[in-house]
Amino acid sequence: MDNKHPALIIACDFIKANLHLKISMFDLKHHTKYSERSLQLIFKKHLNKSPFEYIEEQRLLKAHELIKQYKQSKKTTHIAKEVGFRHLGRFSVNFKKRFGIHPSVLARS
Repeated sequence: MDNKHPALIIACDFIKANLHLKISMFDLKHHTKYSERSLQLIFKKHLNKSPFEYIEEQRLLKAHELIKQYKQSKKTTHIAKEVGFRHLGRFSVNFKKRFGIHPSVLARS
């Protein structure tokens, strides 16, 4: 993340380290010392997405990585919960939309 805003670097590092938690704008505000609005504008300017879109993307990427790593030795539902998804149906739909393959199919490949 060269030449990125310092608040963005702090926020992204916090998000990546805490995917398993429910991350709120209050958490991001607290860690960056920037207002919610400022954070939203910074994310939009540098990443072209909202903080929550970024969180969702990072969770999907981490889930994809873990599913490939564990194959069928770890259930995809367990991995989804591990990276912070609370709604498993939404996880499956968004995973398929992002990667073009259902998580359970990836685990079997």
